[in-house]
Amino acid sequence: MGVKTDLETAQPNAMKERASAAGEARQLAELRLLAIRGALGALGEAETAGKARVELSDAEQLAIVKKEVSKREQSAGIYDAAGEPERAASERAEADALREFLPAETSEVEIRAAVERIIAERGLAGQGGRAIGVVMAELKTQFENFDSRSASALVKELVA
Repeated sequence: MGVKTDLETAQPNAMKERASAAGEARQLAELRLLAIRGALGALGEAETAGKARVELSDAEQLAIVKKEVSKREQSAGIYDAAGEPERAASERAEADALREFLPAETSEVEIRAAVERIIAERGLAGQGGRAIGVVMAELKTQFENFDSRSASALVKELVA
């Protein structure tokens, strides 16, 4: 069962939740519903982007939802910089709602341990750029979901 199926199942529940909630709970339910609809829209666009409709793999679906989370986080940062904390909070609430549909990210502690092990096993200390590529490729085979930016920064730090 892919993330799209999970989103499609959650949409009517989010609609019911919005209809039955009041006050702040209703606002959160509305934001959750908007996030779900936005993600489903992005998935639909990706499926119909070519000449023929394609079925997206689970990995492609996850990548699209991650991108939607990232967009909302970027927007929140822009709103914060512009002095609009309410809009930033809305964007963060939508991002949080979409994170529910993503697998849990691997912890930084687990990534650090794996990076240190890979560097030691392959003798990559002091090899710079080449080591980064090797370690990142290995991490991708070992872990489904991790923050590649922080992992890359960690690898740079440890191979220097």
